[in-house]
Amino acid sequence: MSKQTYITTALLVLASAVNAADGNSVIKDSERRIKSATEKTIYRMELLDGAGQVQQTRGIELYYKKVEGTETTLFKFTTPPVIQGTGLLIVDGGKPVNDIWMYLPATRKIRRIAGSEKSNWFMGTEFTHEDFEDYKTSAYSFTLDKEDEACGEQQKCFVVTASASDAAEKEASGYGKKTYWIEKQTLYPVRIDYFDKAGAPAKRLDVRKLAKSGEYWRPQVYEMRNLANGRTTRLTASSREVDGKLDDFYVSQRYLRSE
Repeated sequence: MSKQTYITTALLVLASAVNAADGNSVIKDSERRIKSATEKTIYRMELLDGAGQVQQTRGIELYYKKVEGTETTLFKFTTPPVIQGTGLLIVDGGKPVNDIWMYLPATRKIRRIAGSEKSNWFMGTEFTHEDFEDYKTSAYSFTLDKEDEACGEQQKCFVVTASASDAAEKEASGYGKKTYWIEKQTLYPVRIDYFDKAGAPAKRLDVRKLAKSGEYWRPQVYEMRNLANGRTTRLTASSREVDGKLDDFYVSQRYLRSE
């Protein structure tokens, strides 16, 4: 290798390392800014067809609690009666692959979701089980692609691409990579682009109507659009409480299977 080639290669490696470090810092700053200790949110869920027409409306509640490094999130359907009581429990204890459980009232049993199943669709929506997970900084590397990109009405975003760095997560995930659009003022991810294992665009999540809830920014609306079939799942918050008192019961397997 010539001296010039060696220097060029070294500079490219250095630039790549700096870029990755910048991406990591943006994600970690975002995580610190947006994560509360507890949260309870009630959503109206709408399932829209490819023409944008609402096909079904559901009610779903979310509970979240962070205690001593473990973050637990529980989703539970409240309406319609045919799916009432169905729920999902995600426990993030810092391991590369989170623990996920699902409860179906028809069977009255809690079933653990294997890592290979977390890319499965969730209850006929355009979300998969893994879409409810957070950044998972221990299992991904982050590259800053752009620092001042337009991202909505009078907004500027960091654009950060996430790629699985952990072998187990890389195998379990249904995505080849994810690109986060993080609004610079709030550090909230206002858009996420999902790419399949072949690198083709698969889905897009947009969040709208950011507003303060206590000390934290939260969106009023989430819209997950499947680019293959055009269908969309929309979540609209009807009530939200952040950093309130939340009993451990609401993020437990006991509450998951309660009806």
